[in-house]
Amino acid sequence: MKQHRFFLVFLALAAWVVSGCAADSSTKSADNGSNNTNGGNVNVGGVQDIGVFRQIVESGGIPGPDTLDANGFFSEHHLEIPAEDCGENLCLFGMLGRGVSLLSNDFMNVLQVGFKTFVNPLDYERPPTDFVAVIDVSGSMYSDSKLEYVRQGLHMMIDSLEPEDRLALVVYSDRAQERLQLTFADSSENRSAMHAIVNQLVAGGSTNIYEALGLGFDIAATSMQEGRYARVVFLSDGQPTAGITDTESIVALARERATKTSQLTSIGVGYDVNFDLMRNLAMAGGNFYFIDESSALVDIFVEEVKSFAFPIAENVHLTVSATSDFALGDSVGFESFESSASGGEAFFPALYMATRTSSQTEDPNARRGGGSAMFVRFVPTPSSSFSLSGMLLTMTYTDPETGETVGPQNLMVSDMGEEGFLPENEYFSHEPMRKAFAMLNIYLALKEVCTKAAAYDFAGAQELLSQTIHHARWVNEVLGNDPDIAADIALMEKLQTNIQWNTGYDCGYEGGCMVEEDVVYYGCHAAAGSRHVDWMWLVAFVLGLAILRRRR
Repeated sequence: MKQHRFFLVFLALAAWVVSGCAADSSTKSADNGSNNTNGGNVNVGGVQDIGVFRQIVESGGIPGPDTLDANGFFSEHHLEIPAEDCGENLCLFGMLGRGVSLLSNDFMNVLQVGFKTFVNPLDYERPPTDFVAVIDVSGSMYSDSKLEYVRQGLHMMIDSLEPEDRLALVVYSDRAQERLQLTFADSSENRSAMHAIVNQLVAGGSTNIYEALGLGFDIAATSMQEGRYARVVFLSDGQPTAGITDTESIVALARERATKTSQLTSIGVGYDVNFDLMRNLAMAGGNFYFIDESSALVDIFVEEVKSFAFPIAENVHLTVSATSDFALGDSVGFESFESSASGGEAFFPALYMATRTSSQTEDPNARRGGGSAMFVRFVPTPSSSFSLSGMLLTMTYTDPETGETVGPQNLMVSDMGEEGFLPENEYFSHEPMRKAFAMLNIYLALKEVCTKAAAYDFAGAQELLSQTIHHARWVNEVLGNDPDIAADIALMEKLQTNIQWNTGYDCGYEGGCMVEEDVVYYGCHAAAGSRHVDWMWLVAFVLGLAILRRRR
């Protein structure tokens, strides 16, 4: 009888395992400056990686489309920007691309618009800065090594501070308290005191994010009064459970308190991170990272926190003019882009220097810091001759050190075409645009794959993902095995495996495998409309009963 019961349990387990958790080409020659790779790329802030998306995939799940952010995806790719030195700290650039879209299987015309700095990030010296670390020590930080990751990262951050920098430590659970006032990192005694407080962090209690952020910005305000720059470094799993808990109020607080000299870096930890809250905090006044593995710690706590402490440009205003031959379509990578019949414009409060200087990284899994990428798709009008004449890019910005307005800088898009026209076949104005176009194509396709999976169209998701992987492999052969595209392929192959196994479960439309009250979870959750799973369990149960009755 024990054998029969074991077999019944085995059938049920087998059903659960099988069902899974639902979760003619031309390239313009290098005379456009594509050989010029001095200086570095630029970041516009916001989401800085796809750590949440990647963690869901690596955990065997299917991410929801909202976990794949354009700026986060693009920031994990480095592009050799073909911009000539304009003589300023920030230079405007543009590239044209025309190729077949993975989504429409038709030609897509893309204008990549962006910025490059010729201040080399390796030589960059930021001004003395005050860092205010606001650390979540609530009970939820005890699980999944969340607090241990935070400790390791803070120790790295303390060791990387310059003597003129200051650090304050705020811890919070039910209430927020300042454990270390702003202290210079100018002596071994001071650094030892910082390390000691970090070592003493213990998790317990609820999560009062609103009060903690308020205290962090209060401390940063004293820095502003002293004429110093400040960066509030907010570390949490983003689950508010005490004090003011509605996310709109928390985001409004960040939007109100963040200034040009007092910015916010949000760092998410843990499987159950509230991605929407952390991302919205970043958009309110800073940037967001997710710690998906220990290799991310150096990227985030050392390289990125230092580079984001001080902007290289402020009040950046960009305009793109349309023509009678082409109308502007949608944009990707621009959170603030607004289009009209005459063109479009975008405003960026601050721009920061990206840290990566090539596609190669010491750690192949640490791909943050590539810089932002922004694309505008444009479509020919019915009477279009494909002339680019009259399409113009213009930029002005404020120098943060002098307060003076720089610009305008102008670029004629017609100079990027062939004799002022956009060719009818595949075309890339500069060789780096081939990678940029592929990156955009992969992002758009991946977004649609996750959208299809979230709507239970697993067959459609699988078909589009297979096409995307095949396309990415072909492009990467042309590029000579680019490490960033290779990383995309590896991630997509893992996602492909997950979709093959993870069918029949509710993967949600916003988060990961399950979405409940805007919180991303990684566990399995059977959908009410998922008859496939119920059917598997029913078969296992009936077979088991039949075997038992036959044995009797």
